[in-house]
Amino acid sequence: MDTIIEPPPVVSGRFVQEMNEDEYHAHPALSQTGMKYLLRSARHYRAMRSANRAKPEFEVGHAAHAMILGVGAPVVEIPARMLSVDGGIRTTVAKEFVANAQAEGKTPLKPQVFAAVRTMADAVLMNVKARPLLEAPGFTEASLFADDPHTGVSLRGRLDRLSLVDDVWTPVDVKSTTDVQLRKLINAIVDFGYDIQSFTYEELLRLVFGIEPAPMHFIFVEKTFPHEVRVVRMGDPAWQVGGEAKMRAAIDLFAWCQERGEWPGDDDDGGPVADLQAPGWYRAQVEEVAA
Repeated sequence: MDTIIEPPPVVSGRFVQEMNEDEYHAHPALSQTGMKYLLRSARHYRAMRSANRAKPEFEVGHAAHAMILGVGAPVVEIPARMLSVDGGIRTTVAKEFVANAQAEGKTPLKPQVFAAVRTMADAVLMNVKARPLLEAPGFTEASLFADDPHTGVSLRGRLDRLSLVDDVWTPVDVKSTTDVQLRKLINAIVDFGYDIQSFTYEELLRLVFGIEPAPMHFIFVEKTFPHEVRVVRMGDPAWQVGGEAKMRAAIDLFAWCQERGEWPGDDDDGGPVADLQAPGWYRAQVEEVAA
């Protein structure tokens, strides 16, 4: 249970606790996920927002996230005796168990998946760096809404955890991954746009509360045994510069598209066909072969 604590005074926008997940995702404000689609192309963003949002399947990462934070649909184990010989959910009793669990708002998982999820959650909750962040006074799944002061674009973000650590408000996010080696995490941060998420959440805290938060903290946990955990802090100025630049590019493109009612693809500029420039590593490879 969260320690009773008051959030900072709101200076603009909104701070909402325990907002329904579907209500949050249906909100028209631009999110960090939307920004990632926009940086691919405005057309991809428009397609994403136009599609009916289906509830994601509760795979290992989603279920572990729910167990770690203690929010969302309760996770229950499907008894092994109910499964078919090959472990499938094809028997009548297994199908009835799943249907009843879902009707009660629970998420049923096969025994092997349930065990992995439980072990992942335990690994995070016992980690000497992750546990203090999650147990510090604060708020779980806190939703933030504010207008970008430069364009007027409405922004939103949903923090896994907003913790008060050493009197500094600290945004925390839990991520499941395949490998917590530092070089792998660096690639994941770039590939999945966690730098955009990091800066956007920090900026929302500045806009909503008028505070300077601590840099974003990510808790990474491996999906497979031994479920190693690594906690990283996005304090390097390069992440801040890169995240801000990408966030600004996405917001500006969103504002442009909204104003014109146009959502073009990345190559819809009407100009000539461009030469595809070979990257430096390819040029070096060619020089080596030709030598």
